[in-house]
Amino acid sequence: MTDRAQASNIGLVLLLALTITGAGVVVALGSTALTDVQDSTSIDRAEHAMTLLDARAAVVGLGEGSVQTVRLGDSSGGTYAAESESGWLRIRHENYTAGETEDIYNASLGSVSYRTDETTVAYQGGGVWRQEGGGTSMVSPPEFHYRGTTLTLPVLRVRSTDTASGDTRATVRRSGELTRIYPNEAATDTDGVGAPYDVEAEDGSIRQYVNPVTNGTVDVTVHSAYYEGWADYFRTRTTGNVSVDHDNRTATVVLETANEVGAFAYPEKGESIPVRGIDDGHSVTDFQTSIKKDGGTFNNIFVSFYVEDGDKAYEAAVEVPNGIGNNYCNGGEPGSETLTMDIYYDDASTPEGVHRWTNDSIPSDSGAVQLDCEDGDTVIDIDFTSTEQEFTYGSSSLDDTAIDWDERDADAAGDPNPTTFAHTGDDGEDTTYSYGDAQNLRILTRHYFAMFDSEFDLTVYHGPGNRGTSQISNSESGGTLRYDTIAGESYITYLHVTENNVTVELD
Repeated sequence: MTDRAQASNIGLVLLLALTITGAGVVVALGSTALTDVQDSTSIDRAEHAMTLLDARAAVVGLGEGSVQTVRLGDSSGGTYAAESESGWLRIRHENYTAGETEDIYNASLGSVSYRTDETTVAYQGGGVWRQEGGGTSMVSPPEFHYRGTTLTLPVLRVRSTDTASGDTRATVRRSGELTRIYPNEAATDTDGVGAPYDVEAEDGSIRQYVNPVTNGTVDVTVHSAYYEGWADYFRTRTTGNVSVDHDNRTATVVLETANEVGAFAYPEKGESIPVRGIDDGHSVTDFQTSIKKDGGTFNNIFVSFYVEDGDKAYEAAVEVPNGIGNNYCNGGEPGSETLTMDIYYDDASTPEGVHRWTNDSIPSDSGAVQLDCEDGDTVIDIDFTSTEQEFTYGSSSLDDTAIDWDERDADAAGDPNPTTFAHTGDDGEDTTYSYGDAQNLRILTRHYFAMFDSEFDLTVYHGPGNRGTSQISNSESGGTLRYDTIAGESYITYLHVTENNVTVELD
């Protein structure tokens, strides 16, 4: 009887112990779950508040208002902070001219953030970012607008430092006037003083920031705690080359310039005119050049434009016969001599062989390919997009060219294979050419340029000699190349950058 009573008491004690332990576990788990819910709620509230701050800062920073107020709410154990020197943004124009690079813009971004032990929600660069667990995600996009080949980038900068906790309100004010960075064309510079953000070069000249942007590449680099989020955004908005540097916490997007408009200076022998962003099909609308003699001799000179890109190659070369180049502007008889021009194309991945087009009886004094005089010196003028000059398919006339076409042609002996121009709908194609058929220079130029991808280098060459016997004045020679550009998202033609400063007071 006594043993049974003791067993009953022990069972009761064990039941009470289990009940108390279970209650403690439930309370502990419930407390943790409640804390997690509270933390999640505070982060969600901070995201909403920062998104609202983003919208109000844009109103102020972009000039639509001077003051805006945002209630950020209770910090719930976290801290709000405004920082003026957190992160920076740099815009750089690489190789805007041969080997030269220009830092168009480089300044701090600043930020406004909400931080807890585990999570940060921050406003920076006109966007809102969330960082936790070693990763960054975008809550709302930054002020980086890319459409077609136009990049619009109003740089929104926080120019104040402040902190707050508890129930917090942010007051956003404009700091100074909007500053135009690019484009920024100076007025007529009669007093030697450039406009703001014009750059004085070493020779004392003023480099103006103008559109369209040509030559080289434009890259945008952001250094930030949220650089991975910036990189993800660059990838979604462009097909440019996006890279990250984890050691330096930077994200960079590189956009190629699309040189669809503009005059070009005649490059040094063996150097190139970069063709970037050229559209598919017959996109060349204007290609002309004027090549001027500079001392030495112009007798027996040939000038050439050529492309070598993978398996494909193209060349257009003009030869001035012996005896005419020097005398043309000094007692010669214009029109009594003729010029010779050849056009070549080859795709080594096909069995077709080299396309050869020639005209060895071009009048020297008129037409799309001719000689002219300027200040007593001979000039070679070529209009590659003229319909006036015709060429015959199947043979060549020049002994000197930049590319060894005989070496490329496995079927050099005998009549050439027929070739088909198959850009249906362009310039009357689809057309097949056999030996002896004729076509004009415009269609040949537009067709062969269309055989290459959207990027290639158009290289200049001349001979015989370099600066010994045949001499060209590069400074007084040049041309024009215009073409339709592709609508892809890795090219840039127009750049619009402004600096927009705000202050953020927290209380």
